[in-house]
Amino acid sequence: MDQQDTLRNLLIAFAVFFAVMWIAPRLLPPPPQPAPGTETTSQETSPVEVSQPVATPEGSPGQASPSSTDAPGAGKFTVIEAEMVETLSIGAELAQIEEREDAPEDPYRMRLTLSNVGASVESATMTDHAQLVDDPARYELLSLVERDDGRQYRSLAVEKINIDDVDLTLHDKKWNVVPVGPCETSRGDQGEKVEFWIEIREGDVPAVKLTRTLCLPQQSKESGRHDVESSINVASLSTVEHKVLISFRGGLGISQENPRMDYRHADVGISSRGFVNGSRKNLTEVVKQAGKPIEMYSSSAVDPGTRLSWASTGNTYFMCTIAPLARNGSREEAGYINTVEAFDADGSTLTTDDGTVRLVTLPEEVPAGGSLSYPADLYVGEKNVRTFKTQTDYKRRNYYYQVSKGYGWCTFIWLVELMIWLLNGLFAVVRDFGVAIIILVLVVRTLLHPITKKGQVNMVRMQHRMQELAPKIEEIKKKYANDKARMNQEMMKLNMNPAGQLLTCLPMLIQMPIWIALYLSLSNNVLMRHEACVFLPWINDLTAPDALFTFSSPIVVPLFGWVLPSFNLLPILVAVFMYTQQKLQPKPAPSPNQTDQQRQQQEMMQKMMPMMSIMMLLIFYKMPSGLNLYIMSSSLFGTIEQKRIRSHIKEREANGTLHKPEKKAESKPGPPGKRRKPSFIKKLQVMAEEAQKAQAQRPRKSKGK
Repeated sequence: MDQQDTLRNLLIAFAVFFAVMWIAPRLLPPPPQPAPGTETTSQETSPVEVSQPVATPEGSPGQASPSSTDAPGAGKFTVIEAEMVETLSIGAELAQIEEREDAPEDPYRMRLTLSNVGASVESATMTDHAQLVDDPARYELLSLVERDDGRQYRSLAVEKINIDDVDLTLHDKKWNVVPVGPCETSRGDQGEKVEFWIEIREGDVPAVKLTRTLCLPQQSKESGRHDVESSINVASLSTVEHKVLISFRGGLGISQENPRMDYRHADVGISSRGFVNGSRKNLTEVVKQAGKPIEMYSSSAVDPGTRLSWASTGNTYFMCTIAPLARNGSREEAGYINTVEAFDADGSTLTTDDGTVRLVTLPEEVPAGGSLSYPADLYVGEKNVRTFKTQTDYKRRNYYYQVSKGYGWCTFIWLVELMIWLLNGLFAVVRDFGVAIIILVLVVRTLLHPITKKGQVNMVRMQHRMQELAPKIEEIKKKYANDKARMNQEMMKLNMNPAGQLLTCLPMLIQMPIWIALYLSLSNNVLMRHEACVFLPWINDLTAPDALFTFSSPIVVPLFGWVLPSFNLLPILVAVFMYTQQKLQPKPAPSPNQTDQQRQQQEMMQKMMPMMSIMMLLIFYKMPSGLNLYIMSSSLFGTIEQKRIRSHIKEREANGTLHKPEKKAESKPGPPGKRRKPSFIKKLQVMAEEAQKAQAQRPRKSKGK
């Protein structure tokens, strides 16, 4: 094809395009105009929607709701919307809190911004927590999720109702609003409420009316409660009964609180035989399903008498929990929930702020002129251990599961709980978590000092003993060079203490679970969130890296690809003090049973010990400053302790008393005939000796030809 043909084809294409653009508007009917007074929104809303069950994800762009001619049975029910979108707020006056730090305590612990679209919650803002460090803006736990294409998703929305096997979507419908008014909760607390209602008609005859009420009570900070009472009522307006079921969702827009790892999750609590067990799915796992729900509870898959206690979404420190209640007012678990599933609202794997839970009720008959109610308790607030263990209903529902699940499996749960209890208790006295961590270090070091001291003394004794026995060991090796078993037996007769080297490592082995427990307590103790350290003024959040100064632009480490947003001083001090502590430790004595190759490996390990300090720097560089403060302080005090122990050992060496037991304070004699139990150290020594004897007596395997 030559250039003239190409030019001619382009001109023809342009001519056809402009002809179509000019003719199409004259042949096609104009689009319907919205009625006067109707507010246009970015959502896919319509005055009436009738549909059969739709499998497409909510808010999918370019997919309009089916019309009355899309499916058999369409046109049977219609949803009558309000004329305009409305938002309104109840609860705390956040502007007053943000303007003055000494503002009087608000009787409300949160502020809810509500929307009549889906009778939902657009945002839930906490009065007791800041969004960022040193920021007057309050923490927004739930928020409106918006996409670039105009789609919007709101928390706790009523998603749909199924009437006589016909699905009607409600999450994008404009409900009618009753003005904000006073309310009283079932616990007797006074508060504010908002009521939404929407009508569904069968043809031109009213069929069903849905009413959704949200009551936010006044609750003090000391109570630790963050309750909202919710009730959905389905009333029959016709002379015939209808089979109905509804679905509603949990919280949306929950932010990733921990920058190092995404701990956002969906949880369910299932009540069986008077106890509530939990189950968890990480929202990152839910998002990967690309819109396919993950079932977390099904009434058909559990034993009779087992019921859903609650369903929740949350992050490291906060959660939004729905606890369906029995209709008889007993505040027991409801029996009307059929399934709970975790799902991704927009069906995209590229977004993570729209993962939540969906609760679907069992199908039930609404008698003519009768009604069904779906009451529920909502908890929208922080994960407070003390509150979950003291408030009766929280304790019975085992809300504490949502905290303890974050403790992981690599340490003891009781140890994490002990760390949280100790830190909170010390903070109540000294009013500074940094000081509390230092005191905790001193307590742990004091408790471990006898073991540390005995281990160091035994190590030096072992070195001296090995020097004394070196000629005998060489003689035994030469004499029994061809009889390994006999050589080991003769070595055992030398009465060496193999537990000495173990005791040297014991303090570090005991410290490791404590470090892990402290890290987990920092990650799960909301009371430490945004807490500063007074005596180290650059640390304004002990749950984040200390950041002595922040780089104007993050530094990327070549080859490794690590991104360093700030210069963190504490991890460097951790590495320095750990190195000095290692230098002061006595070198372990070589075992007489070691081969030359094993001895070389041990020497190489000793040379590599300084590398451990560098590894600690790399591992802990982005760890919370509270954890680094603990390890740094422990290493510093450990260095001082090592110097004192070495001075003590040198003094005993000079006096010739190193190999003699230290004099102990006289204790009162026990009951006659009662033997004194061996100490923990003695037990370790006996176990090590027995293990070495068993190894020596084990027959040698014959070598194959």
